[in-house]
Amino acid sequence: MKTFHTLIGIVLSLTMMTLISGCGGGSDTTTSTTQTGTVALSLTDAPTDDENIRGVYVTFDALRYQYADSNESWEDVDLNESRTINLLDLQDGNTTLLNYVELPAGEISHVRFVIDTERCYIDLIEGGEQPLEVPSGDQTGFKAIGGFTIPAGGTVNVTADFDVRKSVTTTGNGRYILRPTIKIIDNVEVGEINGTVTLDLDANVSSVIVYAYEESTWDDSEVDTFTNSVLSADATDGTYVLPWLTTGAYDLVVTSQDENGTYLETLEHVYNVPVVANETTIVDIP
Repeated sequence: MKTFHTLIGIVLSLTMMTLISGCGGGSDTTTSTTQTGTVALSLTDAPTDDENIRGVYVTFDALRYQYADSNESWEDVDLNESRTINLLDLQDGNTTLLNYVELPAGEISHVRFVIDTERCYIDLIEGGEQPLEVPSGDQTGFKAIGGFTIPAGGTVNVTADFDVRKSVTTTGNGRYILRPTIKIIDNVEVGEINGTVTLDLDANVSSVIVYAYEESTWDDSEVDTFTNSVLSADATDGTYVLPWLTTGAYDLVVTSQDENGTYLETLEHVYNVPVVANETTIVDIP
């Protein structure tokens, strides 16, 4: 029994020593803090093919950030106040800052945009303001493609490409539906392609669209949908701009559309166009 009591005494002594050394106010005490960085997120847009549309107004309520090391939790960021933005004001590389926020440093794998589905509408030249139906996304938000890293003690500038050409569709009875196609781009890693387009066009051609594809990803089966294009630009006036392209090589597909925005034919292909960060590549077609 004496041996048992001695053992208990030793254990208690060691425990007290550990507590004292851990609670002391000496110079060896360290404080653990979470490092943070800043995200500056802006919006940009590609134009629509429907010539009757003069405004696409979307109301943003919040942003949701998901870290790469967490499949479950999201960092929710409410905007100071809801913002209604006409996406058609953001063409040809124009942007507007949507949110500037400090968050824990780390790798962001996804961003969701929470939209007020009751305050989205479309403005038509013939028809005025009409509801823009949003089938889903009012609760969890619309997920964007792409991620980025928030640097500790620094700022990352990212742009969300809200492609109206892909995002807004119309039904046979004239209803307009929003199914956002959003791509997140780290501004540090982007460049631009622009140039002129000189083509002999038929009288039934109303517009010319240039689509950018990552090198060797274009497939003829995409004609009329161009689902996998990275970006698109209107070249109806003889010039085009493809901004916010991540660095790499791209193939350009030049197409014609009628007055309703319906695909007519593929006019030209331009292959292996390089994009370098913070530089502009000029490609005149043909």
